Amino acid sequence: MEKVFYFDHAATTALDKRVLDEMIPYLTNEYGNPSSIYSLGRKSKEAIQIARTRVAASINCKVSEIYFTSGGTESDNLAVKGIAMANRKYGNHIITSKIEHPAILNSCKALENLGFRVTYLNVDELGRIRLEELERAITKQTVLISIMFANNEIGTIQDIEAIGRIARKYHVFFHTDTVQAIGNVPIDVRKMNIDSLSMSGHKFYGPKGIGVLYLRNGISFFRQNDGGHQEQDKRSGTENTAGIVGIRKSN
Repeated sequence: MEKVFYFDHAATTALDKRVLDEMIPYLTNEYGNPSSIYSLGRKSKEAIQIARTRVAASINCKVSEIYFTSGGTESDNLAVKGIAMANRKYGNHIITSKIEHPAILNSCKALENLGFRVTYLNVDELGRIRLEELERAITKQTVLISIMFANNEIGTIQDIEAIGRIARKYHVFFHTDTVQAIGNVPIDVRKMNIDSLSMSGHKFYGPKGIGVLYLRNGISFFRQNDGGHQEQDKRSGTENTAGIVGIRKSN
């Protein structure tokens, strides 16, 4: 049998057996709908709240600031489109970089079709944005800056804390895609002035099909799916309890 050596952990990671073991009960016996009021549903709801608490603690945010999604792509879409559209009365300008994940770049392109203006910053020979260029790009119409924490192709880590300081200085919301960074570098959203953050479970030994959006309390964002009242009425759809429990264990 051919032996496989796997090195592409930036693409995905294997599901850790300890994560799978924690998920199995919610794939078999604990199958209640978290929105139900009977005991089986309440057990699922409790498992989700425990997960929300653990994820929040890992990035130093409040439990109420954590939303579970289907993955990093959905989290990026919710953050960029949701924040921009909900705050359009304050401005229609967004700043990002040319080397973002397609989930960010294509979200920005979709917003351009709706009348938003987007500045795509260049990067230097190491793949880092120039902070002085970022600051010069900010206008009175800028409502959102989205710069990824660690690049999925070249591994460059941006100076997120400095970017956060600039965003806060000009009262601009700051989102960062941390899909490649979570689990590899410490992240403190308070210290780094991060207003919004995306992560995906399968990048750190969790299951595929589960992600997280952190959004600081007080920031308005439009929901993208109409339906029920799950995830504080911001992300409709029956929760993926097993996946959420998985990301709770792997986080």
